[in-house]
Amino acid sequence: MDSMLAIGVLTDRRDIYDEATGYFRHGAGNGANSHVVWKIYDGGIGQVQESGRDQGHAMLDIALLGTFCQMAWNQGDDLFGYDHDRFLLGAEYAARYSLGHDVHYTAYTNSDVTQRAISDKSRGDVRPVWELLYSHYVVLKGMSAPDVEAFAKKVRVKGGGGDYGPNSGGFDQLGYGTLTFTLK
Repeated sequence: MDSMLAIGVLTDRRDIYDEATGYFRHGAGNGANSHVVWKIYDGGIGQVQESGRDQGHAMLDIALLGTFCQMAWNQGDDLFGYDHDRFLLGAEYAARYSLGHDVHYTAYTNSDVTQRAISDKSRGDVRPVWELLYSHYVVLKGMSAPDVEAFAKKVRVKGGGGDYGPNSGGFDQLGYGTLTFTLK
């Protein structure tokens, strides 16, 4: 989805851009916003689909959606706020759990897997995803996002790819979020 959206922007192809944003809003698969953050709980959090697999993949969900929403924002479309800020609810959930707090969990089932319990694998790992969300939701929009804010402050100043481990998780995002996304 990120690639498709970027290609649509770069080539000035509204049809490609609209296909990507339409899938985010109403797609049938895991990239759709309501499928990524599939279970909403009281208290301002929403369970991320990969939470039962491991937290590295849950963070990747957050990172890729953050990039997607930022690209759309740069084009004048607020997908950060889509469906009553559903993406923020997922980011708060992932951040809260990785900060060491308990969260509710509902067994997750899709076409090929059932994840009966939240995974603690990669819990607390640092990934360069939080500065973008903190700057957008808290600084720009003035919203409350205490767990996103706490994680952003915990990992500030962010480095680049490779500063977050030698495996794919260390290179899944560009990094440098403090430099590129800080608004004040």
